[in-house]
Amino acid sequence: MKRFTENRTMLDMILRIVLVVMIIGVIASPLMGTMFTYLSEDDFSYESGGMEGAAQYQSSVLGSFYKTVNIYKNQQGCYTPMFLDHLIRPYTRFGLPGFHMAMFLYVASFIASLVMISFVLGREKTFSLAVLLVAVMSVFAMSETRLDVDIIFWHTETLGFTLMLAFMFLGLGFSILSFRNKGAISIVYIVISSILAFLASGASLTVTAVNCSVFLAVLILDYKELLARKMLAVPFISGFIGALINAVAPGNFVRADESAVPGHETLLDGLRDTFSCLFKAYPKAVDIVFIFAALALLALGIIYKAEVFKDGITHARMGIIILGVFLLQYFEVFPAAYGSHYDEMSEHLLIEHLIITRLTLIFVVISLAQWIRENFIEKAASEAKIINILKCACAVAALLMLVIPASRAVIRDSFTARTFRDLKSGTMVRVYRIREYQLSYFEMAEDGSDAILYTPWDTASESLPGIGITADSEWIVNRSAANMFGLHTTTILVP
Repeated sequence: MKRFTENRTMLDMILRIVLVVMIIGVIASPLMGTMFTYLSEDDFSYESGGMEGAAQYQSSVLGSFYKTVNIYKNQQGCYTPMFLDHLIRPYTRFGLPGFHMAMFLYVASFIASLVMISFVLGREKTFSLAVLLVAVMSVFAMSETRLDVDIIFWHTETLGFTLMLAFMFLGLGFSILSFRNKGAISIVYIVISSILAFLASGASLTVTAVNCSVFLAVLILDYKELLARKMLAVPFISGFIGALINAVAPGNFVRADESAVPGHETLLDGLRDTFSCLFKAYPKAVDIVFIFAALALLALGIIYKAEVFKDGITHARMGIIILGVFLLQYFEVFPAAYGSHYDEMSEHLLIEHLIITRLTLIFVVISLAQWIRENFIEKAASEAKIINILKCACAVAALLMLVIPASRAVIRDSFTARTFRDLKSGTMVRVYRIREYQLSYFEMAEDGSDAILYTPWDTASESLPGIGITADSEWIVNRSAANMFGLHTTTILVP
């Protein structure tokens, strides 16, 4: 018996090491890539707007607030990233090194939030690491994750989506911990969770919808504890208030009217388009890599006795979880479909939706593991034999994920693989040097001048965004860059 226990402990340690190495392998190149990013598209307008606001009101905080209020009235309601965009201004304050550090911290915060929620839900260390591995793979190493370029390397979108998702998951983790603890520490968790829930509700309405949904789900799924301690509802109430502030923004309606498309205008059209977007995205979200990873995770959840709910999962609760996750995914898509008046999602909204879809399905998988174990495995006469079969199934699923051509094709096209190739070949460095040269040229140009830069060379990258400045000096990005650098016009000419 002692030898078996020692062998089990050693096998667990080996598995943990393997999982940690794989997690690092998935996140390493995207994180390293944040050290080679640069301003792109809207970044110029927000940085220049922040500088103008600070100069006008003699305060960065007041200037950012009034700039955000103006956007809230005329463009959109996502107040948290708009305020932070104007306030932080990493490039104009600290140059490219500061910009890189900001980007690194945003992405690292998001990964940290996945670490927290994985260990809060998984509880057991080995299984939690497995949950975390599938979570980071869902973000960086599955189908369509090439679209991560927007939400990982483009400052405006990284702050607006990646950081807001980090706030949401961190807030959710603290909310769950407030249910599991009592006394003063529970109050502290409630306060932290409430602040994060409010801030996350100030994001894009797609993130806001998920934010409110997950906090409401915690209340519904653990309603007995809620009845005993009403204060546990405060994070949801805080997030809901933030969502109302966001949803009623006049700018949302202005923006929606500008993008109206015949046949996609009414509320009923929006409800229909949401179903269309949702079902078009499912095959992209549930790809072959996700299927094998989910099967392996399900087997590990049963083997390691995953316990998402301490009081168990009944058939009714499992049904509520499945239905609730589908409704959450529907609510997440609705603002995008109805707001854009179309049945297709733009790239940055699509990748955010795929990430949410996969992460919520992971929750379904680990809940299924507990439900299957409690209702079927533990009641079976041959439990030990079933566990051995599950171990083999887990190993086979992991092996197939690595060797099947279709699976390898998905992994090779993933964001992790793309950033790794760009770093390995030196392409990321070359592209960065070109962008650094272009930005430095505009910085050193005479104030108020027409800065025209001819770049006789350029190079393509699989993972970095375009800078957005073109040969058309009247293009919106060119004009935004001119405002930021104090120039009359900016122009970049390439072969």
